[in-house]
Amino acid sequence: MEHLAWFEILIVVFFASACAMAGALTLIQEMVSICREELRYGLPANHARLTSGVLGGLAGFGVAALGIYYYLYVALSESWIEWVGRTAYALILAASIAHLSVIVHVWRRIRVEEEALGSTSSASGPPTLLARRQAGLRDLRTEADSFTDLKARDDELITDLIGVIGERLLSGHRALSRIPFYGYLGTVCGILLMAQELARLDEATETFKVLRDMADGLTLAFKTTLIALLAYLPLRKCIDILMGRVGALERAWLAMRDDPGSEAG
Repeated sequence: MEHLAWFEILIVVFFASACAMAGALTLIQEMVSICREELRYGLPANHARLTSGVLGGLAGFGVAALGIYYYLYVALSESWIEWVGRTAYALILAASIAHLSVIVHVWRRIRVEEEALGSTSSASGPPTLLARRQAGLRDLRTEADSFTDLKARDDELITDLIGVIGERLLSGHRALSRIPFYGYLGTVCGILLMAQELARLDEATETFKVLRDMADGLTLAFKTTLIALLAYLPLRKCIDILMGRVGALERAWLAMRDDPGSEAG
């Protein structure tokens, strides 16, 4: 590649900056929506939007870097199928960072709840779901007509509070399955490219070029699948671990019902 002219450098910088800003604003907007729902339970946003903005900016910059790399450093392809296959990399990157942003946010929420659960006094700590659970249980003990009534209403309270964190993980768990499909998009495009090149093998003068293009298509097919799996598996493991910790919180909250002094704090 020849040296870039000054106006080409400006275009590259502007494109990368625009993509980074778009990525940051997208994840910030998503996190604002999440924090707005959590605010109904008295949970502060803290640094959630800043973290999402940084991660979104990195995702946008990464997508821009992929586009710049393929446009400037890789021979331009005449096949639209190959370009569609290459977009799989950008989709995998953007989706992975979006999931990571939510995972980091949920992890922080769980950590605060675990610290509050292990603390002897939550009065000086940040607002938590545990405090609402203790206050709700305290009210139910005075309002419930019987233990059966207490148990039924307390189950509803726990389901509501644990859903603030748990529903976010469950929706993330379902949406995470899209990442492998983005890899399959590149796989299908790569195999289709290889099939197209196979149809040209009757042209003896271009046999080696056809074989090279077939290898490029096969590389695209396997590489996108590999990258999708490498992105999916760690994120899936993180969500599974967090779901286990949410389950432990729920069991601890349930145990408070049998301990009359547990809601004091």
